[in-house]
Amino acid sequence: MEMDEVITRVKNGESHHFAHIVKHYEQKIFTTVIRIVKNRAAAEDIVQDIFIKVFYSLHKYKKIGSFNAWLYRIVVNNCFDYLRIQKIQTMQIDSNVMDNRYPEKVLLLHERNEQLEKLLQQLDETEYMVLLLKYVNELSYDEISEVLQISLNDVRNKLHRSKRKLRSITMTKGGYFYEM
Repeated sequence: MEMDEVITRVKNGESHHFAHIVKHYEQKIFTTVIRIVKNRAAAEDIVQDIFIKVFYSLHKYKKIGSFNAWLYRIVVNNCFDYLRIQKIQTMQIDSNVMDNRYPEKVLLLHERNEQLEKLLQQLDETEYMVLLLKYVNELSYDEISEVLQISLNDVRNKLHRSKRKLRSITMTKGGYFYEM
């Protein structure tokens, strides 16, 4: 079933179809939220709040823009609200992979994630969000523009500048990400 059809059915009172929306977006939204708030427990609560808001606000969604952009605007707003309230700027992100059979892989993955987070922290908030929405959530430039409420040209420029900035940092400092 296409997402537009699912949305229409939910809007028409067939609320049991909302589970399709949750199943389709839950992991991507969780990944986005945890990268922004850097706190697993808070991310779980925020994702739950997001889906509650989406459910009760779905009637407001008009097919003017994409559903992805509408949804991720809610995601970004909820994350920023949380950060404003908690005033949390830096915390280590938990590694999601735990495999006792290969502890060296877990350690290397954790180390790589830490290095990546340190690199990403050197970007400004908008550059970070553009990268996150583009490469983690696979949103189009138009959708990113709509979510962040910046021009399409700004999306392209921020994406280019942030990749160039990360490339420059990795070339001077080395580490896992020298191939960027």
